[in-house]
Amino acid sequence: EDAAHRALLSERLHRNLLKRLEGEEKLLWLYHEVEKPLSRVLAHMEATGVRLDVAYLQALSLELAEEIRRLEEEVFRLAGNLNSRDQLERVLFDELRLPALGKTQKTGKRSTSAAVLEALREAHPIVEKILQHRELTKLKNTYVDPLPSLVHPRTGRLHTRFNQTATATGRLSSSDPNLQNIPV
Repeated sequence: EDAAHRALLSERLHRNLLKRLEGEEKLLWLYHEVEKPLSRVLAHMEATGVRLDVAYLQALSLELAEEIRRLEEEVFRLAGNLNSRDQLERVLFDELRLPALGKTQKTGKRSTSAAVLEALREAHPIVEKILQHRELTKLKNTYVDPLPSLVHPRTGRLHTRFNQTATATGRLSSSDPNLQNIPV
């Protein structure tokens, strides 16, 4: 009953929107010649999914874990334990006397953001190590480790949603998961 109700609402919505498009010749053309055919292609892409080399990603995860551990050891050797933002702030700006280039809006503390660290990259070797550590940790925790768990057990592929109308610019976006922001 619920599915029938949704189908009926969809049919009414389609009819209503089509009437509105018929008043605009260019929009009707865009709908029939671009948007409607593209929706079929996107549905096929979603159903097909993306094949992931899970074994490679698992090996990469181990490699990244080792590199992250190595960077942590180097940072510890250069400045001691930097497990918190406050410790990092204290070491960078009080002990190493690097210039504080900004404050956080929320707390007013000296910023340790990526932009600030980028600007301080040449000031001390520890900054480069911290930036590398952040980049590799984000890559591992955001993409390399979670993506294999999202592979569908029956298809052996990752299935995302391609959103045809989600952006004001007209470009496609993807969600569940978002595959657009994966770094090369």
